[in-house]
Amino acid sequence: MPYSSNEDLPKAVRSKLSAHQQSVFRNVFNSMMGQEGMTEGRAFAGAWSQAKQAVQKAEYQGRSVELDKPFRMPAGSTKKFGVYVKAGDKVKKVTFGDPNMEIRRDDPDARANFRSRHSCDTATDKTSARYWSCRMWESGTSVSEMTKVSVEGEIVKQLDEERLAFGWAYVSTVKGEISLDHSGEFIRPDQIAKAATNFMLSMRTAKAMHTGDKIGEVIHSMPLTNEIAKALGIQSDREGWLVAIKVYDDQVWQDVKSGKLAAFSIGGRALKEMV
Repeated sequence: MPYSSNEDLPKAVRSKLSAHQQSVFRNVFNSMMGQEGMTEGRAFAGAWSQAKQAVQKAEYQGRSVELDKPFRMPAGSTKKFGVYVKAGDKVKKVTFGDPNMEIRRDDPDARANFRSRHSCDTATDKTSARYWSCRMWESGTSVSEMTKVSVEGEIVKQLDEERLAFGWAYVSTVKGEISLDHSGEFIRPDQIAKAATNFMLSMRTAKAMHTGDKIGEVIHSMPLTNEIAKALGIQSDREGWLVAIKVYDDQVWQDVKSGKLAAFSIGGRALKEMV
C-alpha cells in the first residue's frame, strides 16, 4: 500500500510527525514495502524509526537547533515558550506566551475565546508569536506533546571490520528532561539500568525489527545514569543505555552501513504506570 502523498498517511502518523518527518516516513515505508517478503508491520517500524530521527536542523548563533519545535523557556524568562523558525535564509528565535497564564485548551469555552480574540483561523505566519500561541490553543494535541523531548535509540558508530554497531539502545533523559519514546512512554534511568543488567544476564539476542531469527548479539552494555557518569568522570547530557551489537547477518550489516537501519529498539515486558 504505497502512500502517494503525506495526506494519505494514517492520522496517528500525521499527528505525531512534522511535515518533513512525514515525507521521510512515506518514502522509507514505500521503499521497504517494495522488498520481497516485507510485512507492513516491519515497514512501519522501520519508517517510524527513520522519520523520528529526521529532524530539520539549522544553525543559530553558531549552534545547531531544531526547527519548528516549541520548547519551554528557562524559569524567570519574560515568555513561556520559544521556537526556532526559518525566516527567509535566516533562522529566527520566536518567544511567546505569558509565563503566568495557564493554557486551558481542554476547556472548549476558554479555547474558543482565546482563538477568537487572537483571530487564530488567520494566523499563518510561522515567524510570529501569534501563530505559535494559537498552535498551543489547538485541540487534539497537548502542550506536553508539542514541547516534549524525544530521542530515539540511535546508532552513532560502526566498526566495519568487526561488524560492531555502537549507540544508544534507549535514552531516558536529555539535559534533565524526560525523553519519551515513540510510544509516548518513558523508562526511568534507574529502571533501564536494572533492565540492562537482566538482559545481559539472560538474553543478549539481537533481531531485525524484533522478528525472525537471531542476527547478532549485544556484546557490550553500559547503563548510564547521572550517578554512574559522575562516578566515572563522564560528561553526558543523556541518561540511558549504551550498547554495542555484533552483527552476524550479511544483509542486516549492509542495512546498518547504508543507514536503512539507523537506530536500536528494545523490546520486553513491563508494568505500565500512569504519571
